[in-house]
Amino acid sequence: MDKQNITADWARKQATTILGEKVNEEINICLNAIEQAVAKNQMSTSVGICVHDLTIEDLRKRGFIVKEYDGGQRDDSYTSISW
Repeated sequence: MDKQNITADWARKQATTILGEKVNEEINICLNAIEQAVAKNQMSTSVGICVHDLTIEDLRKRGFIVKEYDGGQRDDSYTSISW
């Protein structure tokens, strides 16, 4: 892309598109983990990633309880989802 064509509008659209794709991917990861947990008669699951605020918002709108855990330097970070 010609750098002279870069505008604030272009940058905003690009960032929004990338964020939307990331959030959709995170939601799919979470929903797959939920399906797997339900198949095992579990009432919660976790995914080995910290998810974006928009992902948390989407899951909470669906009625899930979502908590993020930052493992710090020693442990891995993850997101817990329960219902």
